[in-house]
Amino acid sequence: MLGLRRGTRDSLITMIATPTVWALHFLFCYIAAAVVCAPNTNIFEPIGGVRAAIAVATFASLVFCWFAGIRAWREWKQAGGKPPHDKPTDDDRERQMELASVLLSGLSFLAIIFTALPALLVADCR
Repeated sequence: MLGLRRGTRDSLITMIATPTVWALHFLFCYIAAAVVCAPNTNIFEPIGGVRAAIAVATFASLVFCWFAGIRAWREWKQAGGKPPHDKPTDDDRERQMELASVLLSGLSFLAIIFTALPALLVADCR
């Protein structure tokens, strides 16, 4: 029983980790761009430093989501990971949380890419 609790807590942390990384990445990207572009003195001035910082943050966030998704996928597959997980048992709840972790990792991966696109494609504050 103790092993299941530890696994469930681990799955819960894994499940919320990637959306949290995406939210922090989102805040960093938009706050960093706003700080540079807010004075609005020269909208055609390049924002290369912010773009580089966003690229580094994006890469780090994507790597985190990738490895978290792979980890959840492996745990799900090792436990027999064939849906549906609809029985009222601890094992089925665990499998459902692992599957949700995989799906949320993929969703967060895509959301991070779309969050970074404006900063990586636009070279100034226009």
